[in-house]
Amino acid sequence: MNCRRAKPPFSRNKTRAVATIVIALVIRCGAEVEESAALDPSIRTEIAGYTRLAKEAADQEKWLLADHFLELLVRLPARDIEKKNALREIGETYEHHHQETKAIAIYEKMIELLGSDPETPELLFKVGLLYPQIGVYGRAVSRFYTVLNSALKVNERSVSAYRELTQKAQLEIAETYFLAGDYAQAGKFLNLLLRLDLPPEQRAQVRFRALHCQFLLEDSQGAITGARKFLEEFPDDSAAPECRYLLAAALRTVGRKTEAFDTVLALLREEKARKEKAPERWTYWQKKTGNEFANDFYQQGDFVSALTIYQTLAQLSDEPDWQWPAVYQIGLCFERLRLASRAAEAYKFIIDEAGKPEKSVPPLAENTASLVQMARWRGEQLAWRHTTDARLQHILGEPVDAPTAKKQNP
Repeated sequence: MNCRRAKPPFSRNKTRAVATIVIALVIRCGAEVEESAALDPSIRTEIAGYTRLAKEAADQEKWLLADHFLELLVRLPARDIEKKNALREIGETYEHHHQETKAIAIYEKMIELLGSDPETPELLFKVGLLYPQIGVYGRAVSRFYTVLNSALKVNERSVSAYRELTQKAQLEIAETYFLAGDYAQAGKFLNLLLRLDLPPEQRAQVRFRALHCQFLLEDSQGAITGARKFLEEFPDDSAAPECRYLLAAALRTVGRKTEAFDTVLALLREEKARKEKAPERWTYWQKKTGNEFANDFYQQGDFVSALTIYQTLAQLSDEPDWQWPAVYQIGLCFERLRLASRAAEAYKFIIDEAGKPEKSVPPLAENTASLVQMARWRGEQLAWRHTTDARLQHILGEPVDAPTAKKQNP
């Protein structure tokens, strides 16, 4: 699934004001140039020089200086269309340095310059991707719609070239609504996309996002149906582990705890070959899902289910900061199940592992070191309780019969 995420929105008025100033500057400077001005070699050299200087200043994060060279560039007596490549290079440099507002301003000016040029739809799409990064979702949707409209105006020979771009624009419209939190509107666009003949990878992306919208709209039954259909069609997709999490969560919501438990275990015990295609993503969702559901079962008093999940979690990694907390929880589950000897084994495992010389370099993290102390304390408590219970049992053992009085001889 597309992992693009919008940055936390800041003042949109400020964003628009900055963009408006930069765009106005470029438009004003460009208007001063006669369209019929000829481009001589010296002007071409100046364009290249100012482009280089603007990029160098941007690389040094000297933004006022970069803007100054940009202004000098647009003031050159050359047709705006002949500055197209220079503007693109500077825009890409600003974008690389996360100056999205300035990059947008430059690309917007290029869109104005190019008009119906074949490059325009690509630029519209590019700027549409940038707007959500500054929290301006409405403008992004508008630009993606413009991509769709521009594609309708191309000639028959260009239709095939724009088909893929228009599908991407439709997907990004849905994605932008999703990022803006309008899951209902996003879902509508995603369902429309599913009617198209999409390539498998894109269909998987659309289907997953559609069921995610259902989940967020609290349509648990719809999410369950969608998740199962997704896993049936795309079991190897990189979104499969997150899909299993959503499926388990939806099942839990409707009270189908046994199915939720089975789904969690299926995720934790997934085939190694499948996980190798996206190991980091699989590991993240395995740990998140297992930990969340194990804790939930434990809090509800279902210690057997919690124990089963914790035991599986402990096998995901042998790193102390992951494995030892899982083993500690295993010990707690055994205690609640009145299996004191098994609980003691769990705590002893942590203490023994911590005592190995190789575990002292580098030093254990503070949380992990505290966990070792807690395991030692619980182990000591179990040992004390066992000794006390044994002594008490001895004291309270079988009652001794009272001595029988001896008969007196007559």
